[in-house]
Amino acid sequence: MKRFLAVLMVGATLFGLTACGSKKEETPPAEGQQQQTPAEPPAAEPIVVQIAYENFPGEPTDLACNEWARLIEEKSGGTMKAEIFHSGQLGSKTDLLDQMQMGEPVITLGDGSFWADYGAPELAITSAPYIYDTWDQAWKLLESDWYDEQVELLAQNGLRVLTANWAYGERNIMTTRPVRSIEDMKGLILRTPNTTSYMRAFEAMGAAPTAMALNDVYTATQQGTIDGMENPMATLYGQSYYEVAKYITLTSHVKMPTQWVCSESFFQSLTPEQQKVLTEAGDEAGLYQNEKQDEMLAQYVADMESNGVEIIELSEEERAKFADAASAIYSDPDVTGAWRDGLYDMVREIMQ
Repeated sequence: MKRFLAVLMVGATLFGLTACGSKKEETPPAEGQQQQTPAEPPAAEPIVVQIAYENFPGEPTDLACNEWARLIEEKSGGTMKAEIFHSGQLGSKTDLLDQMQMGEPVITLGDGSFWADYGAPELAITSAPYIYDTWDQAWKLLESDWYDEQVELLAQNGLRVLTANWAYGERNIMTTRPVRSIEDMKGLILRTPNTTSYMRAFEAMGAAPTAMALNDVYTATQQGTIDGMENPMATLYGQSYYEVAKYITLTSHVKMPTQWVCSESFFQSLTPEQQKVLTEAGDEAGLYQNEKQDEMLAQYVADMESNGVEIIELSEEERAKFADAASAIYSDPDVTGAWRDGLYDMVREIMQ
């Protein structure tokens, strides 16, 4: 009997070990309880891009960038997001380009005269003084095969143009003393972007251009370091320059389309669908910005006049003198040295 019990106990032990090594059967839920489903894996973090610029909150460019951010999230279904950095929070354009070269997901704006130094020198003509008679001419040029070639050159040098239909505005000069004729430009210390075509054009007009970051201009004008600046009306108003300079002369020396760029390496790290989200949303935001520019222009003028600013309109004859003086850049080797022969005539023909 004892032997039988011992055998029985050994068998029970072996059965228990076998059961422990086998797959555990799931216990059906008790009556009234629901079967639990396995937890889903966590959703992937959205791709975040940084849209950075020197414009202040409330300017058309700023409003449009916020719209761009909204469209990016909407079109991507939340898989992409944009963070907004206005007022030069991430630094100057040069600082931002340094970040791009390290592959950072930064987007910033500029014009052809700025991008010309990054592998596509002929782009400088797209924002050169008095190159366009109308905005339609600007858009026609930016839709040409020539422009596509320039964009490809930028891509080969690490910069990807995402959108190019943003009308930054017509640039005029704002000064601490009145400019009613080209003779009044003589010796005028004027802030300009750090681009050769701009600086040479204002030298030809008689001024003394000086390059300076946009967010330093207010203080420099207030302290008398410079006599004024040039920019579209939205920027002149948005940066509150009317507090330190009381004259705007409508030179309309540049109709300036702008482009937004990011690092080519970052762009290529995205899927085709994500690339499409960035570019399509950017184009839609550009149209939104252009509408805001038109809507807000009259209000800017009225507000500046109420703050004591005099708006000086030039006669056609006087404005022609500014254009004639600026045309010297198109034979200046410092400006055109890297251009193909006959570029000016070719571009004007494309726009006809």
